[in-house]
Amino acid sequence: MADSPIPGQGVTVQQLFKNNTFALDYYQREYTWTRDEVRTLIEDLSHRFMTQWDPLHEREQVDDYAPYFLGPFVYHEHGGRTFLVDGQQRITTLHLLLIYLRQLLADQEEDVDVSAVEELIYTARHGKRNFAVDASEEPARAQLLNALVKDWNGLTGFLLPDDSHVSVRNLHDRSREIDEDFPEILRGEALVFFVEWLLSRVCLVGIRALDQENGREIFVSMNDRGLRPSPVDLLKGHLFQQLNQNARAELGKAWADMLARLSAAGADAHEANTPSTYVRSFLLAQYARFDELSQDAVEIERAFHEWVLSNKAHLRLDHPAGARELITRLTEVAKRYCTALRASREFRPELAAVFFNGHNGIDNQFTLLLAIASPEDPDRIFVEKCAMVATFLDLVYVRRCVNNLPVQRRDLDEVINGLIPVLRKCRTTDDIATILGREIALLEHDFRELKSFGLRANNRRLVRYLLARMTAHVQRECGGGYEEADYLQGPLNYEIEHIWADHFERYKPLVKTGANFDYWRNRLGALLILPKSVNASFRDDPYEQKIEHYRAQNRLAASLHPKSRERNPQFTKYLKAAGLDKAFHPCPMFGMQEIEHRQELYQRLCEEIWNPRKLGFTLPKIPPSHEQVVRRRTRAHYGIELVDLITAGLMPPGAKIFRKLKGDTYFATVEESGVIRLDTGEPFPSLSAAGAAISRTKACAGWDVWRIEHDGATVPLKNLRNEAIRLGLSDARS
Repeated sequence: MADSPIPGQGVTVQQLFKNNTFALDYYQREYTWTRDEVRTLIEDLSHRFMTQWDPLHEREQVDDYAPYFLGPFVYHEHGGRTFLVDGQQRITTLHLLLIYLRQLLADQEEDVDVSAVEELIYTARHGKRNFAVDASEEPARAQLLNALVKDWNGLTGFLLPDDSHVSVRNLHDRSREIDEDFPEILRGEALVFFVEWLLSRVCLVGIRALDQENGREIFVSMNDRGLRPSPVDLLKGHLFQQLNQNARAELGKAWADMLARLSAAGADAHEANTPSTYVRSFLLAQYARFDELSQDAVEIERAFHEWVLSNKAHLRLDHPAGARELITRLTEVAKRYCTALRASREFRPELAAVFFNGHNGIDNQFTLLLAIASPEDPDRIFVEKCAMVATFLDLVYVRRCVNNLPVQRRDLDEVINGLIPVLRKCRTTDDIATILGREIALLEHDFRELKSFGLRANNRRLVRYLLARMTAHVQRECGGGYEEADYLQGPLNYEIEHIWADHFERYKPLVKTGANFDYWRNRLGALLILPKSVNASFRDDPYEQKIEHYRAQNRLAASLHPKSRERNPQFTKYLKAAGLDKAFHPCPMFGMQEIEHRQELYQRLCEEIWNPRKLGFTLPKIPPSHEQVVRRRTRAHYGIELVDLITAGLMPPGAKIFRKLKGDTYFATVEESGVIRLDTGEPFPSLSAAGAAISRTKACAGWDVWRIEHDGATVPLKNLRNEAIRLGLSDARS
């Protein structure tokens, strides 16, 4: 084949970033990728990797893993610099992901060399970092990237300048969300393998333009002329082909109105590709089959227009009126979707739970909300149904979180996909209240584990959410105050306040060790939520001084003060009505006992806020049996679990395991269900999560660091796991 005057070359991610600095030309748009697009990229990469990884593999075997193609990018070179013409979104996201992976590798306590990743992120000269995706002309972008490289955890205290570009604000938001969406399975021993695969086996094709002008022409050609039709366009073509001329004219206007409405709602909610997202959710919610043999969900996610073509009989498209019925329903339900989408970003009291789920990144809530959306319902009825379903998801999310269970999209999809078929049949709000009440009764986890819950490296967003909900609830019950949205996203920028200042020496007589100090200081009962400006003004003060400041703040913070009930009749009335008079006792001093009492108070508040009956759900009169609840348990998605070792007799239930860190030894008990319970009382579903909680990091190679006494020797749990694999337990599970 003859050489092209515009050449292309395949490169790995490592080759892409090594010794390269990418700049942007004047015609390039801002960095606009949404959370969903970033999450989809991470899920695609992790899924391809996990289909190949085996815990028994050696690292060099990664060289034999199948490659993954990420698509083309276009660039031109000038003055020793590489200017991106097309591909900015993917390359910027990859750069951000590399910074995060560097943090995770550094968190692993084993001897992991981060230099191979670090050299792809930036080069250092004269004490300054020069980033691979050039930030030299945007000071705010450089500040953000430097903050992320220094300590990803420190992003919480990073404040963007008010005049920051859209790109910088999006980078800031995506960096926060990557931490929440990165798969739990890749935070353990698979992490090192995944990074090597990403660098050496994930590929792109670079197309080099001749010069800047040629680059601009290519950019215009790729983004303006001859664009491929979207899946929504293709679906329209399939459906409208079956209509007569009059129906095409009539429904064509409804289709155009739908697209305009969706685009406007998407712009208001800062969401891209809203029409495609809606159609995908609509088909999943109203037509997909979710039995064990069905692949509908996978096929709709992959290419919903092709799924429609392949399922004409199921969708009644083989019936003359079928296309009209589907188009009419699709365009009408879109109005409901726009209502929910806007409510997920703009607080409406009657749809508060939709906003809470949006804040917590539960974007797959829309599939469940559309399952109960009917064009025949008045707006008021839809809002009532929508609020109830969203409230259910919020309750499930919070209960899972306080029990340290994963709450990523795939975990909640299991709940959502199981509910869609039964919710479709519900005609009234009472029907929904009964169905979801039964589901709540079958939930295995409640708020009892909150007694040991606290702030960790990977749950700050959740802790802030819990504190905001409790603060707003108490404030409202005492006669008014801000809505929850004001604490979560309001102009006062509320943040977590540690009641104990970060001064170990003040509390050493109580806690003895630095590790014990960190544990007690970060207990939920030792935390409040305050405006950032207030928090910053006295965070280092002793408690005796802080308590006077707390008295002037929200009612939950003020309740610490001995005089908090004086001339506060609404507060005392609320305490008596809620049965919290003793739980809200004041704290003139604040030691370990007071933290325990406060922890009990917070548990009571959560049980009150998320009380199913008060939320409107109809619980069954006869509680489900233990056997019914156990049957609902789900298992991890990959590999051997501790419960498998117990079942195989390789480990007894109640076994003690331990790990060492910085000269200290930490113990845990493996319960019969496979839950790892630390000596502090905290339960964790995986060894990596339990290990990361102890080291206060985001990642931990749990099977490597946890050890057990076995056959008279101390061995890593990895040895028992590998023995189970060799015995064929992993094959039996699959």
